[in-house]
Amino acid sequence: MHTTTQKESITFITTDASLQTKIIEGLNEYQQNELTFRVIHNPEDVRTCLELLQKKTKKYSSQQKKYIWVISEEEQDLAKEILSYGQASIIAKESSCLIKSMDQAIKHYPCLDLPFQKGILAMVYRNNKPKRTEDLTISLDSHSEFNQTEKDIIYYLLQGKTAEQIAEQTYNSVHTINNNIVKIKRKLNVRSKVEIITHFVKKNRR
Repeated sequence: MHTTTQKESITFITTDASLQTKIIEGLNEYQQNELTFRVIHNPEDVRTCLELLQKKTKKYSSQQKKYIWVISEEEQDLAKEILSYGQASIIAKESSCLIKSMDQAIKHYPCLDLPFQKGILAMVYRNNKPKRTEDLTISLDSHSEFNQTEKDIIYYLLQGKTAEQIAEQTYNSVHTINNNIVKIKRKLNVRSKVEIITHFVKKNRR
C-alpha cells in the first residue's frame, strides 16, 4: 500500500482521452490523494498547460504536486518540451504494463519511461557538447564522494543504459542498481537519472 507523509496532488495529462477510465480504475490505492485528469488536444493547449504547471510547481514542492504525462512513444518532441519546463514523469501509453508504469511514475517521481530515454539523452549530449563517453571515466576518478560501484553505474548511465542493463553488465540485482542510483541522486542533489547525466555531461564540455 502506498503511503505518504502528506496528501499528494497527482495530475495525469495525456493526448488520449480514452485512457482516463483505465487510469482512474487502475490506481485505487491512490484514492486518498487528489487525482485529476487533463486531456491535451493540440500544440497550443500543450504550451498553455506547461506554462500553467510551471507556475504551480514554483509554489509547491514535488512531494505535494506530481505531474504524470501519458503520451505516445512517437511524441518524442513533446517529451522534450515537457522536460524543458521542469519536473515531470513521462510514460508511454503503449506500455504493456501501463498501470505498473504509472505506479512507478508516482513512487519514483520524476522519472522517464524507457522509450523516451534515448531521445532525451541525445538532446542532453547535443545541447552540452560533451566529450566522448569514454573520456568521462577519467573525470569520475576525481569524485571521491562516489564509491567504485556508484562510478560504474554513472558510467553506464552516461551510455544510455537502463537499470536492468546495468545490473546484467555488473552482475548485480536491479534492486541493488536502483538503490545505488538513489544514493547518487542524493549526493548530487538531483531528482532524476536525466539530471545525473546532465550534471556530468556539462562538466565534460569541450
